[in-house]
Amino acid sequence: MSKRLFAQLALCCLALHTLPSRATETPFAGRTVVNAVLFTQMALPAPGPLLLGGTDGSILRSGDDGLHWQASLPDAPVSEAILQFARDESTGTLLAAGAAGGVLRSTDAGSSWKLQATPPDTRARMLAQSPRSRSWIAVGENSLLRSTDQGASWSRVDAPATKPLGHILALPGGTWLAAGDEGTLLRSSDDGKRWRAVKSGSTATMTGLIHLPAFRRTLALGGDGQVLASNDDGQSWQRIDTGATAYLGAVAFDPARKLLLIGTAQGDVLRSTDGGRSWQKNATGTGQYVQQLVFAPNGNVFAAGETGAIRRSQDGGQSWTRISIATQDRLNVLLVRDQTMLALGQFGAIMRSTDGGNSWSTLQQAIHSYVHDISLAADGRTLVSVGANGWVMRSTDNGRQWTPQPIGLGHDVYLLSAVQDPKSGAVVAGGPPGTIIRAEGDASVWSRRLEINRAAQGNFQKLVEDRRNGVLLALASPGTVMRSVDGGRTWLPTDARTEPHLYDADASRLNGRFVAVGRDGVIQTSPDGRQWKAADSGVKAALHGVSFIPDLKAFFAVGAAGAILRSEDGSNWRRLDSGTEATLRHISYSASHKALIVTGDKGALLRSTDGGASWAWPGSGTDEGLRKPLVTHKAVILVPGRSGVLLRSDDGGLSWQRLPTRTTGHLKGLFELDDGNIVLAYGERLLRIELAPARR
Repeated sequence: MSKRLFAQLALCCLALHTLPSRATETPFAGRTVVNAVLFTQMALPAPGPLLLGGTDGSILRSGDDGLHWQASLPDAPVSEAILQFARDESTGTLLAAGAAGGVLRSTDAGSSWKLQATPPDTRARMLAQSPRSRSWIAVGENSLLRSTDQGASWSRVDAPATKPLGHILALPGGTWLAAGDEGTLLRSSDDGKRWRAVKSGSTATMTGLIHLPAFRRTLALGGDGQVLASNDDGQSWQRIDTGATAYLGAVAFDPARKLLLIGTAQGDVLRSTDGGRSWQKNATGTGQYVQQLVFAPNGNVFAAGETGAIRRSQDGGQSWTRISIATQDRLNVLLVRDQTMLALGQFGAIMRSTDGGNSWSTLQQAIHSYVHDISLAADGRTLVSVGANGWVMRSTDNGRQWTPQPIGLGHDVYLLSAVQDPKSGAVVAGGPPGTIIRAEGDASVWSRRLEINRAAQGNFQKLVEDRRNGVLLALASPGTVMRSVDGGRTWLPTDARTEPHLYDADASRLNGRFVAVGRDGVIQTSPDGRQWKAADSGVKAALHGVSFIPDLKAFFAVGAAGAILRSEDGSNWRRLDSGTEATLRHISYSASHKALIVTGDKGALLRSTDGGASWAWPGSGTDEGLRKPLVTHKAVILVPGRSGVLLRSDDGGLSWQRLPTRTTGHLKGLFELDDGNIVLAYGERLLRIELAPARR
């Protein structure tokens, strides 16, 4: 997130009212993107709810002061960030800005949202309403938009703006101000119909606008630490030296004390009691960017920022004390209502305090890392996900919430693969730079089973299980294979040592024979995973994936330059005519439709119903890289991909539709729950998707 974006968010007004306690059945019910970054909020007048917004089109709604949350999904796919909530005070209509190509609108207190179209090539990032005419103005990267029907329809307004606009302000008398990059300031005196440029005297990016009625004064904040002031509703501006040189962002104003506070990128808070004519600079002690400043009802001031920093001031921002909170994440928004506070961290973290910030409980843990794999624990109920930075997480509610496990692997460990041992049910996970860990039962206790620090001895890329004989393999680079026959407790090297790296492996369900494939067309085969022998693939291109298809009693390998190979015994291979030169990476099989499905780079998607003798291209409708297909228990085929792509086929791959994942994060894999009614998609984002029945 850019500092400019958070500066915009800091100017959203807080309407703080008490809500009645009303618990929902399950926290975070129906939520799609589990680890979205949450950074904007609104508290509706009692008995209205709290609203949270963030990346991936996420909108959460709570009716019990933030104890429980439920997703509120727009009627159309929205994957862009929700940057601001706003409310029409006369009708109660809610608007949300940030959705690409439109503005979200709700007439039922945020329970449901409809995407309202805006003119082509426009984007609403921030919006405001005139207190006199009730018209709305929205600003975007290259546009000014206006609405006179409570946000139902929008029209483009001509304005002399050559730089992106990021802020909009309605003054009490009907005047509008807009601010943007390189000192851009615009003004309208006819309710936003016509605009003219105003000389700002600055070339800095404008990071915020605020009007101070008590002083009849308007301020524009700058990215260079300077403040511009106007005493004539924005017709002319004077530059004020604040004593700061860092980026100005978070801002808060207490009308009762006429106290104005502005946060800086260096952890300071600028303080003024005379409408910005003079300033006092006070350090919060963080030395880091102040994301949010909030006045509590009891007069205390709270500042939130980088690395879990929360500071409290009891003297109007002159001195600050630290509040302990169990996170090192950036805190984007700090919401205060009476003694109840919410702190929102990166990647879905929500923390709550009911005693004014003295103590905190975690409602939802952050999911920091790229999730590389998901497995089921031995208890048959607990889910385990593994990923970058040595992270292991558990879920006991079918993937709604996840709890990190304190294993202490360190940030240099990347857990790329996790499997369930076929005999003991234990979860075994591994990855570079040579680490294998193991957990039994509910996967709450983990132990290291192998640790190799020298890359030449093997960086584990993938774990493979032989469910027939209970053998586990760990593929490592360069060309190394480790083997375990006691459920991952101990590991011994095998004689499969090839110079080219091995990328993938699979075992025959008929006799337990292993086949491993890798760079330069290398194929290694073994009857038991201990003794290996090279097989001639007949190709020099990299082989990225291999699968044994029980119904066809054959191995299939796929790779670069359109390579598709078939073997009945793992030793003798023949190349099939794929009809493409695309890089192919994964192959799966739908037994219900007797169809082989192959996916790869640049939207490559192939289908065969004759055992690979001929291949058809049904068309994926995307140019994004596609990952391994999942065939659910209900014979639905799903294919994840980069940029949030998720394809679905109900007819064995003959036709495909793109599902609205509401994210642009890369998706690496899929995990099936509840016999295919629920699917977890993982990668850069972690999604929980309830699949609708097949279309008739």
